[in-house]
Amino acid sequence: MPQPVPAVPHIPAGWSPVQADFGLWVTDSFSFLSQAPVLRAQLQSAQSLTGNALNIVHFGATAGDILEDPYGGWSTTATGSQPAWSWKCPAGCGGWYEVTITAFSGNQGSTAAQLVAALDLNGTLWQYGGDVWAVSGGNTGASGAVQVPMLPGDYVQALILPANTVSTPTTAGQLPTMELTWVSS
Repeated sequence: MPQPVPAVPHIPAGWSPVQADFGLWVTDSFSFLSQAPVLRAQLQSAQSLTGNALNIVHFGATAGDILEDPYGGWSTTATGSQPAWSWKCPAGCGGWYEVTITAFSGNQGSTAAQLVAALDLNGTLWQYGGDVWAVSGGNTGASGAVQVPMLPGDYVQALILPANTVSTPTTAGQLPTMELTWVSS
């Protein structure tokens, strides 16, 4: 079956495209299809967590925390449109995202205490990803996936809510993480 003829590009009189235009029209579009927006972050240094409070995880405080971020959406410092310790949805990449958050805390004491992994969207608690009751005498982890709709310019942050004031562990296999991937538009 014959395919329709592609539309002829409209170029206003006195203007001609430059190489950057072709990159924007073609290369960037195909790059998005072959490599959707993604973030993989892992907190490798200890961070103090305040008890009974939502603590924003400081991914990127140590070199090597950001394992993958091809669109450069992660920021450790606040800008005019994005707070510190957040991932901002890039232009042209709006849609549904799946965010997996793993929260770990050090020993919360001799009594059982709750630990929550949560997601913040645009400065507001979006949803708990997972929560557990910590056992006494050891480090504890909670993990879960959250689906979130994002428009270009929206941002997300990983949150950890421990029952007691503790620090995150630095033991391999017990590091807080956040993984974000584009699912659909």
